[in-house]
Order: sequence, then C-alpha cells, then structure tokens
Amino acid sequence: MRILCVIVLFFSLSARAQVSVTRVPDKELFAIGKIWGLLKYYHPVTSQGKIDWDAELLKVLEGPASTKASRVADQWIQLLDKLPFDTLSPVTFTCDSLTKRNYDLRWIDRQGLSPATRQRFRKLVDQPANIAFYYTRSEKEPIRFNSGNEKVFTDWKLDYAWIDLFRTWNAIEYYYPYKYLLDKKWDNVLKEMIPVFRGINSTNAYKKAIMLLTANIQDTHTSLESTYQYDVFGKLTSPFSFQVADGSVVITVIKDAEKVKAAGLSLGDRITHINNEPVNSIIQRHSKFLPASNKSVLNREAYNFLFSSNDSVCLIKGQHVDGSSFSGVKLTRVARIFLQEWDQDGIPNYHLRYKGKDHEFLVWNQQLSKLDPAFFLDDKAYFEFASLTLKDIDSLLPVAMTKKGMVIDLRGYNNNGALLRIFDYLFTSPQHFGIKTHADFNRPGMYCFEDNIVTPELKLTGKNNPDAYKGKVVVLINEYTQSAAEMWGMIFKRVPGVVFVGSQTAGADGNKTSIRLTNGNRIIFSGLGIYYPDGGETQRIGIKPDIVVRPTVSSIRNKEDLLLLKAFEIIDQQK
Repeated sequence: MRILCVIVLFFSLSARAQVSVTRVPDKELFAIGKIWGLLKYYHPVTSQGKIDWDAELLKVLEGPASTKASRVADQWIQLLDKLPFDTLSPVTFTCDSLTKRNYDLRWIDRQGLSPATRQRFRKLVDQPANIAFYYTRSEKEPIRFNSGNEKVFTDWKLDYAWIDLFRTWNAIEYYYPYKYLLDKKWDNVLKEMIPVFRGINSTNAYKKAIMLLTANIQDTHTSLESTYQYDVFGKLTSPFSFQVADGSVVITVIKDAEKVKAAGLSLGDRITHINNEPVNSIIQRHSKFLPASNKSVLNREAYNFLFSSNDSVCLIKGQHVDGSSFSGVKLTRVARIFLQEWDQDGIPNYHLRYKGKDHEFLVWNQQLSKLDPAFFLDDKAYFEFASLTLKDIDSLLPVAMTKKGMVIDLRGYNNNGALLRIFDYLFTSPQHFGIKTHADFNRPGMYCFEDNIVTPELKLTGKNNPDAYKGKVVVLINEYTQSAAEMWGMIFKRVPGVVFVGSQTAGADGNKTSIRLTNGNRIIFSGLGIYYPDGGETQRIGIKPDIVVRPTVSSIRNKEDLLLLKAFEIIDQQK
C-alpha cells in the first residue's frame, strides 16, 4: 500500500509539474503580450534578431503575482535601448496607397505606462527606423509574412504555450490583412484566450487551446500544418463517407462494408441524430474549434468531427432510403487516417438528369489522369475548370463560341495563371479584375494597396475583341470554391450578363502564409488581401450566387447535379 501511495504521489507531482503555470494576473498578461509584440516588431534590436525575445518573455512569466505590465515595459525598453543594433537603409515597398484599418496603437497611451516609456514607445511607432524583418519576411516572400526564424524548442514543454499564444496573437495583430473583418475585436480574443491557456494541464489541453485560438482567425485558409483535430475530436470516425444536406448526413461511400451492414445501413440512408443529438446541433457545438470564414464551410468540414470520438460505438437515428425510420442503432466506428480521408471522398460521381435522359459530364481520362475538361450537349458547353489547361482553352473555346450557352464549373481548384487566356474569348476589351494588399513591413500593422492581384504586367486580362462570346455564361460555385477558384469567380463576374448558380463560396482568398509555433508546428492563414477593383471583399463573404441551388437529400441519393441542371435551364430560357 505504501508503494502504491508513493507511485500515486509521483504521478500526481509529475502531472502538476507539467501544468503551464504563471502567477502573473490575467490583466497584466494581456498588457504584457501586447507590449512584447510591439517591441518585437518595432524595436531595432528585436526586429534585427539581436536578442532571444522568447527567453525574455519566459523570465517575466516566472515572476510574482505582483508583476505589473508597466514595470515590465520599463525594464524591457531599458534593456533593448542599451543593446547594439545595425544602422539600416529603409526597404521600399510598392504601394499605390496605404490603409490603417488594421493599425491601432492608441493603447500605448491607455495602458498606464510611465511617461518616459510611453514617449519612447511613441517614438518607435511614429518615427520607425532601423526596423529589420528577422521575424516577419524573407527575400523569397518579400510581401508576405514569414516566421521562419521563430525559435523551435527541442526540449518543448507546456510552459512554452504562453509564447505560442503571444507569438500567434501578435502575428495576426500586425500581419493578418483581414483582421478588421473579424467578428470579435482581436484584443478581446487575447483576453478570452489567457484563461484558456492558464488552464492548460496536458498536451491534449494545449492542442485544444491552439485550435480554439486559430478558430478566432475566421479564415477558411487557416489550419494547423500537423492537425490536432484527431487528438481533440477523437481518432475514430464513421465507416462511411457522407454529405451533409437538409440538416442530416447522407451516406455516399461505404468504407467498411461489414460495419455498415451490421448497423443495417446502406448507401443513401439519412442520419439525423448521433448519440441523440441533432446533426445541426453537433455542427454548431464544434464550430468554436473551426476557423471557417462563413457558415457554409462548417457543413463542408463536418466530416472532421460529426462522427469523431475515441468511443468505438455511437447510437444513430434517421431514415432508410425506403422511408422507414430507425432509432437507437449501434454504429461501430473505424480508425481515421489523416491525409487519406478528405471531404471530397463523400461527393458522389454526379450525373446530369436533363430532359428525361442521364448524361455523364464528368469523365475520367485514364491517359491524362484527370477529368476531361469539357462536355458538349446540343447548344451548350460545359467546362470543368479545375481540369483546364492553356492547350485546352485554345482547342475547346473555338467550339464553345458556337454554342448558345457556356457553363464554367468553379467547384474545383485551378491556380494556373495561364488560364487568364480564356477571357480573350469572353471580354470585348481588357478588364481590371482586382487589387491586393500586403503588409508594409516598415510600419507593422499598416498595409499597402497595389492595383493588381498577380503582377503589374497582369493587371488587366482579356483583349480588344469585337467578336467576343455573345452567348449566356453561367458559373457554378459552392463551398468548395476557395482561394484561387474565388479569384477566377471575381474575374468571371465581369463577363456581361453572367449568372452565378450554387451557394456561398468559402470566403478565403490570398496566398497562404504561416506562424511557426514553439514545437515546430505551423498555423496557416491568408497572407495577402484580395479585393475587387472597387475594394470590395471576397474574404469571409465569398462569392454569393445570383440563384441559390444546393444539393438535397434526394439529389445526393440519386447522384444528380442540380446546379448544372439549373445552368442548362437558364441557357434554355435565352432567346
């Protein structure tokens, strides 16, 4: 018994030793985090990488409960101002104009700093000089944030979670182009996350806290390079792939026939409750962990969590294809294998049911290992844009030009800039299709506008063409239309009379960048701002359809593409 007590005490002390503890009060931690970030990016010593700034933060976190942020600020600025740094020539960044909508350093005057320190901070931000980019950019990515020099700890422990919180929060504070679009003020996110990080007492709790933090970025591009989802949600999932429609799960692909059969299920069956909880309720409950730009993405990402658990069995309720109901059915889960399980696995191989006939419009080309990019039916042309190449455009567009209507399917992904060639056929004159913002690294928090998305040479697309296509153009979009696909949508918006059919897109545009964490993992987010020529956003908003069409339980069961059907009907209505 005595040995048992010693063992229990040992493991108890070990667990307690792992807890990420600081006695510094939450209010002071909030201010310290902001001060640490400002000095990191604005002071010559830190911005040039002349000091281990993470180590200085850890020293403060080990301080007493009486620690005051104002005193920490005094000590830090005195320390940094004594250290040597290089005299640098300012780097010039291309800017057509500057925007300050992400820039707000008024807190310097409101944080109770001593007059001398406040004055010194004000000089740093109002008269920036000798700022380098050790923590912020590289020559390979001159206009995007780059955290490649952030320290990774080989002896990683939970105490370093505080560095990750302040490192991530400040990277977004100064280098996330869409911070101004967030639902919550970014300051309030820091206030909310400090108690969460204080409560970290295990590696799994750390992963959960990081997921909660990243979800607040509200950017569909955001993810963890090495996912924590399976550790937080569970390593088991359903023995089938599925699609979400009408507040329920529709089985579309069988992965483990034995387990599906044991539950009495089959393709097309509809599940409305899991462990007596409605599907929509589970999606809402888990949304706090997902960095989705908008609600349409939450349904798309439901494969990540709807059936996730470490419990081998769950209870399900729903209806079979024949209309009969089932309830209290035991479903045995299967193991998840990351990178071998994607939401696309649940999408049926759709066909077109048009005028009483079935048509296969998505045909796999074995020789080219991709879908055929075009499908022609009577007076209509359909293009699976994700499969298009420049060679395809010049061979297929002349044929499409003879058709009454043309359908462009943007539900896939294609970032081949050469495809701008398609607009030579669609525009009567060159069109300015978008602008971008990138950080002004000399003034962290400010952003430069440039009047192009790709390069100045590609500011315009299309050409003077009096014989441009005069038929009806219909574009298909949904929650899988993301990033470069949304940029293509922005350009197609400029085609006269174009109609967009489907549902709201993912709302994530701008090249990906990352924040390196202390354990070597990375948080991905959108590093550039992408806008319409008038400054209108696609971020979070996405591209909204002119005509809303979504898959239904019935269309998923029958593998019918309702979006393409609607597009053909629109073309048929044209005179």
